[in-house]
Amino acid sequence: MNKLIKKSLIATLAITSITSSSFAADSLVEAFSNGKVKGEIKSYYFNENYDSASSSDNSIWVNGAQLNYITDSFMGLKLGTTFQTSHVGSIDDDTSKQAKTMDASGSVLSEAYLEYKYGNTTLKGGRQFVSLPLIKGSGSRLIKESFEAYFLTNQDIPNTLISLGKVTKYQTRTDNVTSGTNAASFSNTEVNDGDVGGFNKIGTDGAISLYVKNNSIKNLTFQAHYVDFKDEVKDLYIDAIYKFGGDFKPFIAAQYYNSNYDDKDKDNSSLVGYKIGATFFGINLHAAYTSTNKDGNVNRGIGEAATASFTASTSTVGNYTAGTDSWQIGASKKFGNLTTKATYTNSDSLLTKNDLKQTYLGIKYKFSGDLKNLTVSADYTIYNYGTGNDSKDKNELRAKIIYSF
Repeated sequence: MNKLIKKSLIATLAITSITSSSFAADSLVEAFSNGKVKGEIKSYYFNENYDSASSSDNSIWVNGAQLNYITDSFMGLKLGTTFQTSHVGSIDDDTSKQAKTMDASGSVLSEAYLEYKYGNTTLKGGRQFVSLPLIKGSGSRLIKESFEAYFLTNQDIPNTLISLGKVTKYQTRTDNVTSGTNAASFSNTEVNDGDVGGFNKIGTDGAISLYVKNNSIKNLTFQAHYVDFKDEVKDLYIDAIYKFGGDFKPFIAAQYYNSNYDDKDKDNSSLVGYKIGATFFGINLHAAYTSTNKDGNVNRGIGEAATASFTASTSTVGNYTAGTDSWQIGASKKFGNLTTKATYTNSDSLLTKNDLKQTYLGIKYKFSGDLKNLTVSADYTIYNYGTGNDSKDKNELRAKIIYSF
């Protein structure tokens, strides 16, 4: 991993050197001197308690940071980098429950990209964070997931964004991650020694992505995302949300997934979802329902945050399993600097062992004044898996302290 970081830094310096010799030094110096630096210092504590298997109880405390630098625009060009580091302070995890998520000590250059903008068209290539319905890196753990990708984005059509790209590699949270349930495949050739995740090849030849977002109709936002994971699966995601406006801010939304597998032994599948919501007395309320085709599992994309299901909760993998009906109700409210949220999610699967009920409670406080860049949060989730002899329960606490600068 350290060799990878060194090579990436050398490549970044090489790009800078080449650019310096190609354009006026004063203009380039100004682009770098006007660049912006931002970052986060983070401390996370996670604790899991299993009612039916005490030997699986675990806890972990991890500290780290994220540092981002992006140059000012120079002849339409920008250079961006993000460095992440993670260090385990203490751990009690005999069964390695945290091996794929938090148990990592090391560093990684998660972003190293070159961006060129001309008019309403932007070309961005290299390591970068991606946030699309079917390709989305999670930032819920200390190391945020990233991708190696190349995107061409255009907004010439009024109220419309079109993005075409290829994604070749996926950076995981830890080097212990080797696969994803109900998600696109990737190869991890690293030694699993507790380091942070590296950039792993996606499938046989990466993935082709086409994304469209449109809000031409007042109050209506539509988006569609098509991804061809080469030699594996073709995924389609569509959703639309209509906001009525007014004092209660009601909205309705619908979504659709479709997975068409190249492997004839895997059944194609689909998922439909519906969601409604409104605000009363400052409380945001919502109710959602999703249903997966009984023939096969839906491929949700790649990245642990590629969970656009309307019934997504702390654990969302089961929503995409064949023959699973899920519903969710939730509420959130702000009290000054304090944000609170509560949801209840019920997933009913063909196999009773896959049934899952989740009760989630979350609070987040953002300080003001001299501590305005400090945020503390706590999430508590109660999981009830299965029924009868297949039942098992788990409680999870996630506490985070983040200082942004």
